[in-house]
Amino acid sequence: MNEHYVKQKGWLWMLANAHSIKQGIPKPIKRVGRKLLPLESYDAQRWLAEDPYAGVEEVSTYQSDMNICLGIVKEFTRIHSYYIGACRELGVPYKVLDISGPNWMDVIRRSECDAFLIRPSGEHSTWKQMFDERLRIVSQDLNRMIFPSYNEIWFYESKRRMHYWLMAHHIPHPRTWVYYDRYEALAFADATPLPIVFKADFGSGAKGIRVFRERGKLTRWINRCFRHGMIQCGGDKRDRQWGSVLFQAYLPDVTEWRVIRIGDSYMGYQKVKQGEFASGSKQFSYVCPPESLLNFVRTMTEDAGFKSMAVDVFETRDGCYLVNELQTTFGLHVDDGLPMKEGKPGRLLFDDTRSTWRFEEGCFCQNKLCNLRVETLLKQLGDSLTCSENRIESEECDEV
Repeated sequence: MNEHYVKQKGWLWMLANAHSIKQGIPKPIKRVGRKLLPLESYDAQRWLAEDPYAGVEEVSTYQSDMNICLGIVKEFTRIHSYYIGACRELGVPYKVLDISGPNWMDVIRRSECDAFLIRPSGEHSTWKQMFDERLRIVSQDLNRMIFPSYNEIWFYESKRRMHYWLMAHHIPHPRTWVYYDRYEALAFADATPLPIVFKADFGSGAKGIRVFRERGKLTRWINRCFRHGMIQCGGDKRDRQWGSVLFQAYLPDVTEWRVIRIGDSYMGYQKVKQGEFASGSKQFSYVCPPESLLNFVRTMTEDAGFKSMAVDVFETRDGCYLVNELQTTFGLHVDDGLPMKEGKPGRLLFDDTRSTWRFEEGCFCQNKLCNLRVETLLKQLGDSLTCSENRIESEECDEV
C-alpha cells in the first residue's frame, strides 16, 4: 500500500492496525472500547487496514486478450477486493461498482459489464437486505448474470430461509422449529426435551448460537427475543433481531464436516469441536471427506444448480448425513492450499465418464478462493455464449 496513503490516516488507523495489541486486550475492555469509539469510522479504518488491495485501481487499465469485462460489486467491509486480486492475477478486465446509492440501477445499466461478481455482506442485516432487494432486480428483471446466483445468495446468512429451502427440497437436516408467536414459543419451551439449541437468524460462526439446558433460562430468553430483541456477539447494538425464534435439535454425538464446491472443484475438511460447537471454533482436521459425503454434496448442489457453496454436514454415529449450514460465500484459513491427500494440497474433481473422484494436486485457494470463482464465472459466460450462438444458428437454419 502507498506509504503516503497510510500516513494520512489518524489514530483510528493506527488502532485498527494494532493487531498484536488488540489480541492482548480482555474482551470486557474491548466491549467498553467499542461503546466509546466512533464505531462507524473505526470499522471503516479497520476494514481498510485489512484490505490487501486497498489503493489498487478500481477499473483495470492493463492489456488483456479477453474481450469481456466483469463487474465487481462493492461491499461495505471491502471483502470484494479479493475479486480484484483474482481478476488481476488471471488477467481479466474488471470494474468495481457501487450499488448502495440511489442511482444503483443506472450504475448496472451503464457499466457495460458482461457479468457481475458478488460478495454480499454478513455484517449487518440492513446491508443483507439491500443486497437481497437489488440483486433480485439485477438478476431477474434486468436479466444480468451474477455470481454466485441469486438463489444461492437469497438464503446466505439466514437460517430461517435455509431451513425452509432444505424442507422444500427434502434434504435431511437437524429437526428445526421456527416461531413468530411468543406464546407458541413459550409452550414449546415448556414441553421440549432439553438441551435445545437456539440460533439467531442472521449471524456467522457460533456468534448467535446458544444451548439451553434449563427451562427457566430458555423461557427468559424467548421473552427477551420477542420483547427487546437480541444482538449477536460483537454485533452493532442497533442491529437487533426480534419477533421470532429458531430452535434446533441438540445433537451431541456427531462429526461435523465442511465440503466446499466452487464450479467443478471440491475441497473439504473436518471441523473440530471446541466447547459446545465445531462451527466457529477455527479448529480443523485435514482429512479428506469420504466419497459417500462427496457424493451427497455433489447430488444436492447439482440438483439445485449451486456453483459456489460451502456445505456444513453433521455425520451421525450410524453414518447419516444432516445439513447444518449452507454458505454461498466464504473464504479459507489457508493461503498455500488445503491439504486433501497425504498432507498434499489440492482439490477433488468428479469424473463423469467413470463416475469416480480424482485428486488433483495444487493450490486452489488464492484470494480466499476468488480465483476459482472468477474461473467458474468465465466458464459460465463461455457456455452462455456458445448456447446463444447455437440458438441463432438453429433459427437461421429454420428460416432457410
